[in-house]
Amino acid sequence: MSAQLLPVTLTCNTDLRFIDLIQVVGSELLKHMSFSQEDGERVWLAIQEGIANAMRHGNKLDKKKPVWVAFNPAADRLEIRIHDTGPGVDLDSIPNPNLPENLLKPCGRGVFFMKQVMDTVAMEKDAEGSTLVLVKVKKGREPEGA
Repeated sequence: MSAQLLPVTLTCNTDLRFIDLIQVVGSELLKHMSFSQEDGERVWLAIQEGIANAMRHGNKLDKKKPVWVAFNPAADRLEIRIHDTGPGVDLDSIPNPNLPENLLKPCGRGVFFMKQVMDTVAMEKDAEGSTLVLVKVKKGREPEGA
């Protein structure tokens, strides 16, 4: 029986180049948790989109502002928390990019993709900023408390 993986938290300045560094850690963690390669790649794309949104929209690409990413592994799931200093957004208010009036818009597909890939996509707001919470349940498992 292998030891339970501990949470991993990374903090960096708002700089899109750090996404590649975070990817190394996230990808390895997904492998250690025995996610399939396909699930791992899809989950990573959702995480990448969440980090990019935090940097672009939350912190407005201000390199003085931090972003932190916490990977919280459990036996049946991986929770990812992406925190920035922005006010957050109502995820349900983002228009569906598949509607005819939105097809040519250059933005708005990231949250839609995250919702397609992840089991949970939520936004928490507090005095310090906002946290995007992504949860992926391992296939063949029901979420705890479901």
